[in-house]
Amino acid sequence: MASAGPPTSTGQISPDGRWRWDGTQWVPTGQVATTRRPTRWIWWLVGGCAVLVIVAVIAGVLGLASLFTNFQRGGLSCLPSGFPSYPGATVTSENTYYGSGLPPGDTRECRMTLESTDDVSTVTAWYSSHLNSGDWKASTDAASGTIRVQNNSKASTVGNVELLGRGQHTEIRITLDS
Repeated sequence: MASAGPPTSTGQISPDGRWRWDGTQWVPTGQVATTRRPTRWIWWLVGGCAVLVIVAVIAGVLGLASLFTNFQRGGLSCLPSGFPSYPGATVTSENTYYGSGLPPGDTRECRMTLESTDDVSTVTAWYSSHLNSGDWKASTDAASGTIRVQNNSKASTVGNVELLGRGQHTEIRITLDS
């Protein structure tokens, strides 16, 4: 124990309570110095932060799962909101092109591929009826099996729906220029 000078009285206790002056030197008192321990509020703070981290991770996982499910069902589609979406079909690919390389007058092209477990004739009948209602009109090219579509309110929005049989399921390829 170092100090500026010896104490003036024998038996004086050091400020930390661990030493006593015996008149010639500092000797241990046998007392353990009291150390300040973290108070409970620190543990509550740490626990609260841990809970917030866990909640954030769970919310992130649920949000990503919802986003993925929404995408698979065509909810984040490049197709216009009024374009008929075949029930139960899942999106297997989607591409949106902007700018050059598109047909004259077009600024955007949406290409989407979906898969359905239904056969081609069922899917063709559904699209033929649903694309001739609402804001769309359709005509089927019997030779190629392609359904040509046009938007009634925006005549420059045109495209094709190709239905390809893949064993027991159907691949639906939609191309829409606008």
